Amino acid sequence: MKTFLTSTLIFLSLTLFAQNRFDVFYIGGNYNFVGTTDANPDENYDAFIMSNLSIPIILKDSSIWYTSVDYQYFSTNNEYLATTVNPVEQFNLHGIMLRTGYIHRFNSKQSLQVLFVPRYMSDFNADFSNSLQLGGILMYEKVKSKDYTWRVGVIYNNEFFGTYIVPVFYLDWNMTSKIKVKGLLPVYGKIYMQPSEKLDVGLHFIGLTTSHRINEPDYKNYYVERKTIDISAFGNFHLFDNIFMEARAGYSISRDYGLYAKGDKVDLGMPLVNFGDNRTRTNEEFDGGAFVHLRFIYSIPVD
Repeated sequence: MKTFLTSTLIFLSLTLFAQNRFDVFYIGGNYNFVGTTDANPDENYDAFIMSNLSIPIILKDSSIWYTSVDYQYFSTNNEYLATTVNPVEQFNLHGIMLRTGYIHRFNSKQSLQVLFVPRYMSDFNADFSNSLQLGGILMYEKVKSKDYTWRVGVIYNNEFFGTYIVPVFYLDWNMTSKIKVKGLLPVYGKIYMQPSEKLDVGLHFIGLTTSHRINEPDYKNYYVERKTIDISAFGNFHLFDNIFMEARAGYSISRDYGLYAKGDKVDLGMPLVNFGDNRTRTNEEFDGGAFVHLRFIYSIPVD
């Protein structure tokens, strides 16, 4: 699936006109227990760190100029990364993403989001110009009521494996005063309830596809396609003031790092399916595994 996104895309998880909090900054980490194999009796791992800073500027007509910056770091030592020619013990991948653009508010119920999304996706060894990706996001939003908001749109990115397009549908629905459904399908989704004012609990899934240029000594002119599908239980805790903590524990149905030569591309990539995919993969597929996640969030009220 998508995106970072990501990470997923934090602004897409916010409805500034319908929600009562705005996440200004977060930092979090994930640790995946990949497990042992015959080739490696020691525990393999897959870990990452993500952070985000978001800055909305409210304009005179109540529209918004939105800017956010993400940093991502992925590290894995799984021996499945090894090729038949060049064994590799570890990959360290980085991603720096800018999202900036205009959110036009037609009225109190409707808005249009148009964002420019350039990315730098690399192991910090590849050339800068070869590590850039360009993308964009277009979303139409409709606030049906204080308890129900939907959006429809598309995410585009020129991944290193080719054009990647994700049609998306966003839902923010307060089913009852204690139960809520929220998600940007097919990127992520949450079903949660609020047993107390300081605690939310529920189920979470996320699917991400990213690609990173690498230029290790044995892997010049290659790229890594990283795919994940995670399902977990979570708890979101209001610690104090505007500080929150979210903890998750779950299982990666899919968590994979495919290694391909530069120029080996698909005709069109979409969630769960690639068209014209005749690429030659140079390493083995990963196995899924259990994971834990912890995130700290600075979130301010907007009412």
